Parts: sequence; structure tokens; C-alpha cells
Amino acid sequence: MSAPDAVGPLDPADPLTELESQLAEAAPVPGRGRGARALPPLVAALALLVAVYLQVALAIDGRVLGAVADLAVIVIVAIALRYGPAWGAAAGFAAGLVFDAALQLPLGSSSLVLTPIGWAVGAFGRSRRRVSLGMAVIVTGAAALAHALGDPAVEAAVQGQPIAWADLAVSAVAATMFTVLVAIALLPLMRRALGVPERSVL
Repeated sequence: MSAPDAVGPLDPADPLTELESQLAEAAPVPGRGRGARALPPLVAALALLVAVYLQVALAIDGRVLGAVADLAVIVIVAIALRYGPAWGAAAGFAAGLVFDAALQLPLGSSSLVLTPIGWAVGAFGRSRRRVSLGMAVIVTGAAALAHALGDPAVEAAVQGQPIAWADLAVSAVAATMFTVLVAIALLPLMRRALGVPERSVL
């Protein structure tokens, strides 16, 4: 009695083969756990609102050298590095609108600065295979400096006022230093909150 014929290659048009392919695509990738899930929009919105609220409160009562830690930038950087330029730009735009409404600034002026910052940080994260926590802190410092310089410059341009560059430089450097110090402690917490997988971005 002859041996049964070997099973040939699966027909791609076979419905069972198509179903198996779909199930294989939907199956979780080994080594990825809860951290691989997308960030719920509600969590992102809550983190931004808390950061902006605390920053506005500190701006009123807790300034040192004319500056406070840029908590919103820390959250925007964390989201942008984790989820890419689109999320970063959206987070920057939303945070800017809340800032303008809370501080009674020209609506959209802060978004003009924070939106490109969020996009640029996300694009940087996508261009690298992995961004360590140390690198994330450096990126946060650069983003905070850009925000500290860009926000007053845009506000002055919109309102047609001159810019006191010496005072702006002192407050921008102070804000950047405070932001970096806070980011060293806050970014690891953001990493857990955003569910970053091991050996992944941020």
C-alpha cells in the first residue's frame, strides 16, 4: 500500500487559510504584555490636564528666578516618544489651548509652540530604535528650552510688544533646569503609566 501523498501548499484562496491568517495577525506577539496596548485618550487627557493645572498653579505662587518646571512638556514628551509624532502634536495642541484659556493668553499662541515640539519629539523617537530614559531626559530639556523661549516670543509677536531677551534667557535656563530635575523623577513614572514595554521607546 503506497504512502499517502504529502500535503501540498495551502491554497491562499481557501477560506480556512484566510481565517488562520487573520487569527495569526490578531494573536498577541510573544513578549508583549499590557505595555503594548495603545494609550487610552482619557488617560492622555487626564495627564495633560493635571500637568497644566499644576503648572498654572505654580506659575502663580511658586516661581523661582521667574520660572517653574514645565510639567506639561514632560507629559507631552512622554506621550510623543511612546506613540509618535501624531500623538505628540495632538498633545501639544491640546495643552496649548488649555494654557491659553487658563492664563487668558491669545487663543492658539501656546499651541503654535507646543504642537511642533510634540511632533518633533515624536519624530525623533520614531527615528531611533530605542530611546533610553537618560536620552528622554535630555530630549525633555531641549523641549523645555524651546518652549521657554518660543512661548514668550510668540506671545510678544502677537501682542506687538518688545522682548526683554536678557530676562527671557535667565528664566528659560532656569525653567529648563527645573524641568530636567523633575523629569528625572517623573519620566520613570510616566513610563509605567503609559505601559512602555521593556526595551522599547522611552
